[in-house]
Amino acid sequence: EPKYQVYNRQTMPGGQGYLMYSNASASIRAVGNIFPVVLYAVAAMVTFTTMTRFVDEERTHAGIFKALGYRSKDIIVKFLLYGLVAGTVGTALGSILGHYLLAGVISSVITKGMVVGETQIQFYWTYSLLALVLSWLASVLPAYLVARRELHDEAAQLLLPKPPVKGAKILLERIGFIWRRLSFTHKVTARNIFRYKQRMLMTIFGVAGSVALLFAGLGIQSSVAGVPSRQFQQIQQYQMIVSENPSGTNQDKAELEEVLKGQDIKAYQKIYSKTLDKAGLQTITLMMTEKEDLTPFIHLQHHQQELTLKDGVVITAKLAQLAGVKVGQTLEIEGKELTVAAITENYVGHFIYMSQASYEQIYGQLPQANTYLVSLRDTSATSIERQAGLLMNQAAVSSVVQNASAIRLFDSVASSLNQTMTILVIVSVLLAIVILYNLTNINVAERIRELSTIKVLGFHNNEVTLYIYRETIVLSLVGIVLGLVSGFYLHQFLIQMISPATILFYPQVAWEVYVIPVVAVSTILTLLGFFVNRHLRKVDMLEALKSVE
Repeated sequence: EPKYQVYNRQTMPGGQGYLMYSNASASIRAVGNIFPVVLYAVAAMVTFTTMTRFVDEERTHAGIFKALGYRSKDIIVKFLLYGLVAGTVGTALGSILGHYLLAGVISSVITKGMVVGETQIQFYWTYSLLALVLSWLASVLPAYLVARRELHDEAAQLLLPKPPVKGAKILLERIGFIWRRLSFTHKVTARNIFRYKQRMLMTIFGVAGSVALLFAGLGIQSSVAGVPSRQFQQIQQYQMIVSENPSGTNQDKAELEEVLKGQDIKAYQKIYSKTLDKAGLQTITLMMTEKEDLTPFIHLQHHQQELTLKDGVVITAKLAQLAGVKVGQTLEIEGKELTVAAITENYVGHFIYMSQASYEQIYGQLPQANTYLVSLRDTSATSIERQAGLLMNQAAVSSVVQNASAIRLFDSVASSLNQTMTILVIVSVLLAIVILYNLTNINVAERIRELSTIKVLGFHNNEVTLYIYRETIVLSLVGIVLGLVSGFYLHQFLIQMISPATILFYPQVAWEVYVIPVVAVSTILTLLGFFVNRHLRKVDMLEALKSVE
């Protein structure tokens, strides 16, 4: 009876291009579902602080309007219109840039090296309207709430400067052995940090959000970069899988064996292999061997511990994740139930490994070995291509699968993700700059009379700068620590979300991923410190102190 094999675009031989496009698109889509949420949360905090500061600056003007007879709701409309215009214009610009600039850049990244025609850019009104509503929440709502609270005061009170926030005894003061050892300026810094609680929280969470995004972006790049060496040098150490032609004669098979004993072949091992299908997954490769393991061609490992096949069936981690099975549970494929004895580390493709005894127990028969795992002395791409061509000329060979095809599939996903992450890393750094600059500028503007007072009392220029900027440094350090912790978990969550069906990203990250966010925020703080110092040197102390009159 004839046998039929049905292919779709992803499983069709030679259909790697479609699979590459599909995998890259799925990964970018997953990133697009997570990053905007964190970016909006951080940007909304900055906008909230800015609008609050705007209303506070207009306090005196609001008092004049109220004294002239304007109703409170008419004065509030002024602030609402400002927030409405700012939010709407910003959203319009962002929507245009997002739809026609960023979408085009990311699309060209995905389709690079593919012949798929020009990408059609669509304008999504639903997302644009959602962005508009969210921007209004961040710009209009705080303006309304703060203005309404301020306008409860009488006009005479509004015409006076806003009274400074009252200080209170902080927890650190109750810890005597620490508090007594602090200098006067350090005690002032500690009190001021808790005195301005809103700004404290904004700085901590703003820096933490930026660091978390930066860590996640760099972490994904590191995880992607770590897969090829781990998968194709440490786990899978063969370069080719040679499938035997079932109609080949004994003479043909003997000639193939002679070729495999050539000086260019480092080692080879004959196993039984076949392709399995499971609904919802790509193809799964089953490998059966006479030995208890597949070394030195495949190293079965779990948390750096070597695994063997003597205890039963071993499946790869991504297959276990997609099928939802754990050690000791059963995996049903093609009507057979496979009890999972162990789960091995693997990052590209789905594999099931078993010994002869396990195969006979499951299928009730022992098949003939039909595949060779081949390891070469020269593992360069040119050498692999040449040896694959020589083997394909053998009558006993039906096909040769090179690791290079799996590497190309992975590289296509890696390239698109790396370039997309670069864009997000740049956005994260710019966000950190905006957050720190904005909050520092507001802090200096609100406390300019306080700074002028201590300058008149004899504080040196550097001491005046550190008097206020030391708070930003301390809060930023707290934000960095919180951001690194949050970024670690965000990265772990993201690599599970964005990995395609056949790929599992390496969970470990390089040490640079921890260092770069710290260096980036430290550099921003240092440059901003010089700016603040220069600004405070030019402050006219008398003008600032007599501004009340």
